[in-house]
This record gives sequence, structure tokens and C-alpha cells, in this order.
Amino acid sequence: MTFFYVILAAIFAIFLVTLVKRQSEPAKLERYQNEFRKFHAETLDLQATEIVSEELIEKLNKALDFDYMEKVNTEFRLKHPRESQVRINQVWRELKRYLIMAAVFGKVEMFNSVIDELWHIMLNYGQEYDEFCQAFIGRTIQHHPHSVPAFKPEERTLFDFYYVQLFTVDSHSLQKWGKFFKHDKGQTLLRDFETLELEQLKEKYMRKPTSIQAERTFESFTSQFKENRPMTELNWRKTYDQTDYAAPAYFTYASTDDFDSEFKDIFGNESNTVSSGSGHAGHGDHSSSHDSSSDSSSSCSSCSSCSS
Repeated sequence: MTFFYVILAAIFAIFLVTLVKRQSEPAKLERYQNEFRKFHAETLDLQATEIVSEELIEKLNKALDFDYMEKVNTEFRLKHPRESQVRINQVWRELKRYLIMAAVFGKVEMFNSVIDELWHIMLNYGQEYDEFCQAFIGRTIQHHPHSVPAFKPEERTLFDFYYVQLFTVDSHSLQKWGKFFKHDKGQTLLRDFETLELEQLKEKYMRKPTSIQAERTFESFTSQFKENRPMTELNWRKTYDQTDYAAPAYFTYASTDDFDSEFKDIFGNESNTVSSGSGHAGHGDHSSSHDSSSDSSSSCSSCSSCSS
């Protein structure tokens, strides 16, 4: 008889928990929506460098429809209920930075599973995603998930090479992507952008076709190496500390013979060695659960975007 009452109490407890959960769901959704609206303006500032066309950023923000973004944000928050909207906005910023890179360059790999998860939710709304891409650059930004985590040091170096020129590198950047240039310093890329003609660089590195605004950003990117690099290495530490602009630090870092500890807060680590684009870190685990602020490291490529 006692056993019967224990079972009955357990069933009642489960019923009560389910009922409370159902009753609280509308309130939770309303809170998520209100917080998204309250902090939405934060997602409009990508903290890009002068290289990125302001028109391209404006086009991205306008193309990402508010209602579409709110739906995606709410679904993402339901999966990450312990995260605040302020922290979720950091994920939005990095995804939007990634989409800028995907609009400008021919192929860009994804190196953070949480940011990739937010992108996946965008993709689940197929019509809205297609409309976003068409309004942004006139072409769909394809998503090609890998069946298993892939260790791609050369692709990660390429990602880093683009990122540090286009955007500030602050604590949120480092939390999401890990330190930059952990496997290779990108000297081969530097030589290409310093020596090849603009049309050759477009053929080799630029996304085609893309928007006029994205092409202008690519052109500004190339001038960084042909016109501005000799001046940017001066006072790199002061520049970075005051502005989070890491390109001058990178140019100085790339000219050193080894992974200098002077740069360890931004690039590489003391255990790294240069190995012609090959990394030695272990494979990342794309299937594991990550906190949205976790360091993804640079050893797992979960997905890629390309111009096909």
C-alpha cells in the first residue's frame, strides 16, 4: 500500500512540474522578446575597422529583418536559458562578423560551435534566410556542415588573417574564437597581398559574385598591405591597448622569427611552433556542449561557407 502512495506521489509531482513549466513558458517567451528588443541596438555595432565598408554593415543590418532575428534569438535562448541577452548579443556580433567575411571572401570556415548553432537556427527558417542573403549580397551564403570535426590549420590561419584586419580583437573575440595565428603566422598570405595585383587577388581570394559593397571592402582590405602596412607596425602595443585594433600587432608578430611571448595575449601560445601551416593541437569536439563564452580553440572546423 505504501508503495502505491509513493508511485502516486511521483506521478503527481511530475504532473505538477509539467503544469508549472507550461504555465511559465509564455512568460519566458515574453521576457526573451522584451530583452531582445531592449538590447537589439547593441547588435547593430559590429566594431569593425575602417576597412569594412559602412554601406556593407548597414546593408547587413537592414537585411537581417527584425522579426526574423527575434524568432531566431528566442529559439536560441530557449536552448540556452541560463545565458543573458547581453551575452547572446556577443554571439550575434560574432556571427554577423562571420557573415561579413563570408560576403567578402571566397571561402571562410566556421570555428565556433555555439556561433554555428545560431547560424543553424537562422537556416531553419529557409525562406527568411534566403531573403536575408538576397538583400545582403544578392546570393545565398551556403552552409556546408562537415560530418565529423575537421582539423584545418590552414583554413584557420586564413580566417585569422581576414578577421584581425576587418574587426577589433577584444576579450569577446578571444573567448569565442580563441587566440589567433596559433598554427601559422600567415606569411604566405602576406606575400600574396603585398605582391599580387588587385585583379589577381580578387580572382584568388574574393567571393564571386558578391555585392558592390563587399567588393569595395575587399579593395580596402588589399590596400592595407600595399599602402598602409609600413606605417602600422609602429606603436602596435599602444594602438591595441587603446583601440583593440590588432592589425599593427599582427604585422609586427609576423615579422618575428618565432611565437614571441610578447604577443601571447592575442596570438598563439608559448608551446606553439611554426610548421608551414600545420597545427599540432588536438581535434575539437563539435558534438559536445559549449558555453557561449567558451574558447573554441582553433582546432575544430565545424562548417564552412562558400560562394557556390
